[in-house]
Amino acid sequence: MLGLEGIASALVVAPHGDDEVLGAGGLIYRLVQSGAAVHVVFLAVDGSEHYGLGYRTTLADRHKEIESAARFLGFSYQIVFDGIQRLERLDTVPLREIVDVLQSEFDSRRPDLVLLPEGSDYDQDHRACFSAGLAATRPMPVWTGKHMARVVLTYEMPKLTWVRAFQPQLYFELSDEALNAKLRAVSLYTSQLRAAPHIRSLDTLRALAQLRGSEAGLAHAESFGVRRWLIANR
Repeated sequence: MLGLEGIASALVVAPHGDDEVLGAGGLIYRLVQSGAAVHVVFLAVDGSEHYGLGYRTTLADRHKEIESAARFLGFSYQIVFDGIQRLERLDTVPLREIVDVLQSEFDSRRPDLVLLPEGSDYDQDHRACFSAGLAATRPMPVWTGKHMARVVLTYEMPKLTWVRAFQPQLYFELSDEALNAKLRAVSLYTSQLRAAPHIRSLDTLRALAQLRGSEAGLAHAESFGVRRWLIANR
């Protein structure tokens, strides 16, 4: 059985603060609990106006939310474009620039597992994040000095149903503890949380976890696409 054995470190690439927990909060929780070091690279963070929210969020608001989620789940993080008006504008940044940032992180941190947002997304920031991450994780022989993560997965966003049905290739079983931790982490992003039937409501996320679980004969699960899973011949 393929599992998390041997994964001592993971790097999650998130377009914005909250994407990491929406797509992989349960897996992040489980990795940290198992002793793995999890680092999240947030590409663009800034204050902004949001549909369904009666006030404008500030950069300080978003920093506080990210810090709360990081402290709760136990991951480290960094922000690449912080408060410089790149939110929802990552498509205006040369792709090579984002690739270089991610490549540097992969080579210095040398994670066993890389998590990227699914690429078929109507959000231009998510697409830019995926494209850069895919380029940065391209396979190269070890002797070149470029790090190649053994496992590269894409995580699901609940809004992907607007584009097309997400087609999972891998399921991660969520225990009650892991599911509750995921939902708690999502709720710490107070400016992003909405009431049902919004896609970022806790009810919707719980229902999605139940749906993905049922597809694999489980109570709850997170689902992922597989870009690489290297099984060593030992």
